[in-house]
Amino acid sequence: MKKKSLRLVGMVACASLLATACGSTTTSETTVTTEKTDTATNESQEAATTEAATEATVEEETTEESYDFGGVTVKAFGSEWNNLNSEDLVYQEAKAAVEEKYNIKLEVATMDGYDGYNDDDLLIASVAAGDPAADIITLNPESMVACYMNDILYDITDYLDELQVGSIYTDAATWQGKCYGVSYDNLGDSWVLVYDRDYLEEIGMEKTPTEMFMEGNWDYDSFEAYLTEMKSKLPDGVYPIGNYPYHWAVMAAGADGTTIVDSDGTLHLTDDSFINALEFYQKLEDEGLAYPQSVTTDKDGNETLDTAYAADDERIVLKRVESWQLSGLDYNFGICYWPWGDDVTCDGDYTTLSDNYKINTSYWGIDAVVAASVEKTGIPGEVLTQIAYDYRDLVSDGGVEYMHTAWESEQSGDNTVYGKEYGQTRSFYTQEDIELYDWGHSRFQADLSWAMDSAELVSCWDAVQDVLADYQDARSTMESYSNEAEANLKDAGF
Repeated sequence: MKKKSLRLVGMVACASLLATACGSTTTSETTVTTEKTDTATNESQEAATTEAATEATVEEETTEESYDFGGVTVKAFGSEWNNLNSEDLVYQEAKAAVEEKYNIKLEVATMDGYDGYNDDDLLIASVAAGDPAADIITLNPESMVACYMNDILYDITDYLDELQVGSIYTDAATWQGKCYGVSYDNLGDSWVLVYDRDYLEEIGMEKTPTEMFMEGNWDYDSFEAYLTEMKSKLPDGVYPIGNYPYHWAVMAAGADGTTIVDSDGTLHLTDDSFINALEFYQKLEDEGLAYPQSVTTDKDGNETLDTAYAADDERIVLKRVESWQLSGLDYNFGICYWPWGDDVTCDGDYTTLSDNYKINTSYWGIDAVVAASVEKTGIPGEVLTQIAYDYRDLVSDGGVEYMHTAWESEQSGDNTVYGKEYGQTRSFYTQEDIELYDWGHSRFQADLSWAMDSAELVSCWDAVQDVLADYQDARSTMESYSNEAEANLKDAGF
């Protein structure tokens, strides 16, 4: 890759500077002799340095391949691709650079009839008609599932070693063991539980949830005991925790070692660990430790969910917040992740949590290549993938080097360094929050339950609402929804 060659040139330059600095160290008594010796030495060093620099340049030119695809048009759609015609200089320069490198013409794809949600339907129909509407496309999870089912995306599995990006960015685009794209989202930036540090101090809580989690005291029993103590100090009408049914379900599933729907399309609705996570939250509601959610029906027969989870909801202390909301919080907040059940072990502090403790993510996007576009454009699928990578690198704030850094980290056996903001303060107030959030990136796991629900294959949202807001039996409810989903998946060709 080009970045590797640039690093090599930098190392040669440093070596040259070091050699020159060493050669200039003399004493007054040996000035003449030293000058002659240094001159010869420097000439030799300069020759060696020139040769090394030339080799490095050749390597760079060789590594940074140039292509000539005869000015063929490549159509792209979605996300940053829709800015190809932007007057912003960043996009203009990125477009020009990619077009020059590959001798192609980049265009925003025309998706006639696009309503903001049906990109997958339009793309699938165009492929079936023999003329793909887009060659490169950014897909959200539900669109991905539809494209997977219709087998229209290019498989880049064999290209991953050459692409060299962190596995979480390709795991997010992996379906039944095959990778069909790359996610450029800052994966690992997930939902977290937040609280007001000042408020907890005010009511007399000795430790914060952050401290409890980091000490390894956040299993179900410890979590319940902590909330019980908090409840005793809270005014009437305020509850220690509130969570939207699906939010608790998907995050608690990961924290107890499972997903709701995995990247093979396998359902885990009836896994013991998932059932335990649902039953545990029911217990918190029964004990008055969690906001008592309920479902009512209005005069038109529409269901209305009464719940509490938002960052500004004063009825609860522990709240669910998305990563992008953190910078907008106007109080001294702290963060932690979800408690773990019996299927996860912890032998010390949080860093000793077993590998199956996961932080599930259920919404992201990927750049994918349409398989039929390989023949249409005459450009190999892996090169179309590289075109997408190059464009993203140029238009993303700070580039996408963080994805390669994550890959390098994995190669060295360290799986904790993910995300383009690793180690940065962001909007956090304490070093503990920074450390914990960075650690969370190493526990990323893609959960396709949201995607499957949007595709009307698995009714995950309704299922967990029935359990956590209608207080139905977790086991029998999940079995019923799982049976229905299995039938839907079978009808869809799974």
